[in-house]
Amino acid sequence: MYNSVIKSSSNISLNANESTSIGTLNSNYLPIMRNDYSLDSVCCTKRTLHTFSHMWIVENFSSYLEDPEPIICLSSAPFSPVSGMSISTQWRLVCYPKGNYGASSNYMSIFLEYIKGERDIKAKAEYSLVNRKCELTEMRKDIQFSVYKCGNSRGFINYVKYDTITLLENETLDEDKLKIYVRITIMDDAITEDTKYQEFEDVDSVNFATRGFESLVKDFTQLLLHSTQKMSDIKVRVTIPYSSYDDDAMQAPVVFHAHKLILAARSPVFAAMFSNRTLENTTNTIDINDLHPNTIQSMLEYIYTGKVTDIKKSTVELYRCADKYQLEDLRSQAEVALMSSISIDSCAEILLLADQHHSKDLKSRSL
Repeated sequence: MYNSVIKSSSNISLNANESTSIGTLNSNYLPIMRNDYSLDSVCCTKRTLHTFSHMWIVENFSSYLEDPEPIICLSSAPFSPVSGMSISTQWRLVCYPKGNYGASSNYMSIFLEYIKGERDIKAKAEYSLVNRKCELTEMRKDIQFSVYKCGNSRGFINYVKYDTITLLENETLDEDKLKIYVRITIMDDAITEDTKYQEFEDVDSVNFATRGFESLVKDFTQLLLHSTQKMSDIKVRVTIPYSSYDDDAMQAPVVFHAHKLILAARSPVFAAMFSNRTLENTTNTIDINDLHPNTIQSMLEYIYTGKVTDIKKSTVELYRCADKYQLEDLRSQAEVALMSSISIDSCAEILLLADQHHSKDLKSRSL
């Protein structure tokens, strides 16, 4: 019912084009190259925005307006981004149905509070009410990004006059339920990649590179398969979701041994995780409870070798996993596999997946 207004996390890339070897220079750099201008190296600075959304439904809303208490404070349950470098943070909405003091006494106040996280976050928010027709109304949004410290809250003291919310002609309340929709955008820190230099090819360089890559894949496959607690510095502990249990007995977590440097080199999410004093970095354990162990095993295989043995085995969950940890190549491979497997039975599930992860190509193929 709420598909028209609820959107899950999306990654909006603001980065310049990927740095490439100048030997095969990306055409986007060509305008600066003239006959009297030589280019020997290039670097790229990236910054990514992560957008996620949440809906809070307050039932029997008119009862709070009729309550004799002059100030009433309501808080939503905590919620978090589903992807990006801030997936471990927690947020909540705070609402004062009759305002919280003085000049706001005739208005409903709404705030976004940052309640759990290890670092300051640059974010901005957009607030709306959802009417009976599932349309966004009373939209108010931050003009610019603000720095949220853990415990900080920001929002609008005079969000909307509370007596207008109850007017029948406004159609704001649906069976006396107030639906508050917030869309939050988080700004990551800028990252500058290492400088890329002009490369010159020898006669046998292509064959040598091919043989070297095959050897590298083989060696890293062995590294992953035979990693032990002594040889690794991070555990990936996967708890099987309850929906996957065959019986009521608790399933033991599945543990994979890995290496922080390799995970960080392949995934911006892991890079951020291991660059700060996060729980995962201090305990050397990553706990995952929203993905199946087989999916994590396939993800690790891709991280270490650049390929997945059987991508069609669990394509939908692998797509979610790739999006969560920003493994763009794996996400693209899973997307192609999903497109090739769309059927009458699966199109609804794939359409929902495409809408949740903002994949225009996948969505158009599902319709």
